Amino acid sequence: MSALAIASMPDWPAAMSRDIALAYTGVAEAQLRAWERGGKVNFRARGPRGAMLALRSDLDAALTEMFTSTVEEDLDFG
Repeated sequence: MSALAIASMPDWPAAMSRDIALAYTGVAEAQLRAWERGGKVNFRARGPRGAMLALRSDLDAALTEMFTSTVEEDLDFG
């Protein structure tokens, strides 16, 4: 899917491929992979021809947690 097609979406789908999930969240690939490792976002073979999809609700929850965590939780100087 092209960037133009993604930008013109009126509504985001309930489940998204990795490329669309990255466009939807605006996070880096490394952040998306960290969410996967932490079990916050799970891609599963559910799309056409086994495409890996993640739920929009999981992406939303991960974003909400990222923006509501305190600075003390995010910084580890020890």
